Amino acid sequence: MTTVTVTRHAQITIPKKIREALGIREGDSVDMSLNNEKIIVRKTLPKIKEFRDFLPQDFDTVRAKMRKDSRERLKAMGILP
Repeated sequence: MTTVTVTRHAQITIPKKIREALGIREGDSVDMSLNNEKIIVRKTLPKIKEFRDFLPQDFDTVRAKMRKDSRERLKAMGILP
């Protein structure tokens, strides 16, 4: 466990060892949550819309077809009503 000091502006520095383990770099976002008396810090995962330039033009159509196909298969298997 590493102890850090809270500044007068209520800021803390994430220790280098933890930043490196999580792959957090300058400019990255983190999610923070409270679990009982613990602060949980997680590197924010990129949203799929941020990768639109890497996806095919018709990605939304392909994704919708994949979802429909998956639902049909799950229904055929008796997993979905």
